[in-house]
Amino acid sequence: MRLSAIMAWLLGAGLLGTLVALNHPARVLDAVAALGFWLALVILFHAVPLVVDALAWQRLFLAPPPLAALCRIRWIAEGVNGLFPVPHLGELLRANLARRIARPGEAGASVVVDVTLGVATQVLFAALGVVLFSVLARGDALVRSTLIAVAVLSVAAGAFYFLQRAGLFALAAALARRWSAPARRRIDMDDARALDGRVRALYARRAALLASALWRFAGWLAGAGETWLILYGLGDPIGLGAAVMLESLSQTARSAAFAIPGGLGVQDGALLLLCTQLGLGAEIGLALSLTKRCRELALGAPALFAGYVIEARRLAAADPWPDAPPPA
Repeated sequence: MRLSAIMAWLLGAGLLGTLVALNHPARVLDAVAALGFWLALVILFHAVPLVVDALAWQRLFLAPPPLAALCRIRWIAEGVNGLFPVPHLGELLRANLARRIARPGEAGASVVVDVTLGVATQVLFAALGVVLFSVLARGDALVRSTLIAVAVLSVAAGAFYFLQRAGLFALAAALARRWSAPARRRIDMDDARALDGRVRALYARRAALLASALWRFAGWLAGAGETWLILYGLGDPIGLGAAVMLESLSQTARSAAFAIPGGLGVQDGALLLLCTQLGLGAEIGLALSLTKRCRELALGAPALFAGYVIEARRLAAADPWPDAPPPA
């Protein structure tokens, strides 16, 4: 684990702690505690965006694996991404786990394209959030900051896509082999070129890409239901448009702060500012944020344990998890 990742995680945790300390922490924590059984509903509701995102991923396979298995893998990957202080480690784990249920070569390529579509559809979701914000609230500085974040995401998605079309993994493998002796022993250039070819072939399947993108966008919208549900439970109900705006812009802030695992502190600060702009107050914004973090912890901790058990069994069996077709 890199020291920089740990430092980024600690920075985010410190920022979140500071936000809570400066905004009546007792009231904020009491509001979260008062949710009671409502928090259980919030946790259960997360199954909706989880299943929708798994449906989006499933559309990228030529021979779609069972939806339940893909949901289980996404759940584990989300837990790793949300709680483990290494950015985007969950996507690597997702590709590794999917190799056991997918046809040879499909797992890694599907995850790469799914991540790209996730960023691309988030740009559209963020643009929707900016439009809703301009209608529902005031705050030119916040709009400008969000537009900058949208621009960063757009550039990142475009660059990632064009690099994939240009042979990203073969290029990365060549660079790694050039500068690292262990990489020369472990990285196979033929495997990297094969992955590039599978990714390009997947981009050629336009109907599957469109279906996956539509499901991905639906997943972003479904996430707004969690925001609406939490605020209703806190006694500050809002309209669906406001819920979409809060979810959209806070997720944009989280993604723009990709160097900090889980966007810790950044997403929370965005929710504080956005709720203040809507007239809900900073305390409600932090209560909303902490409830989301509680849901991440409640689902992420068992996911981490499940991932650990799977990895421990693999090592005990000395099984390298080779690609294999799904059982008949």
